[in-house]
Amino acid sequence: MLRLRKGIYGSYVVEEVESGEVIMIQPDWDFPGVASTFGWSACHGETDGTVTCPVCGSSVSEMIADAIEWLDEHVGDVVDDPGYFN
Repeated sequence: MLRLRKGIYGSYVVEEVESGEVIMIQPDWDFPGVASTFGWSACHGETDGTVTCPVCGSSVSEMIADAIEWLDEHVGDVVDDPGYFN
């Protein structure tokens, strides 16, 4: 199980609940993937948030900002580990 925590300087931390191991998620282009792990879906589900949406044209910057907002609202959430610590 993974827990989302807020890191320092605008980063996030993904913590393996049982072992306490952590991974710092710092580069903003990694935020959409982490947000997806915790339930966020990029624009219309047509992109992973790292390329412009082919449906509405939302930019990567807009989707990264949306992912950051999602992450901020879900700090403390716990989800199944899709492979961060395997």
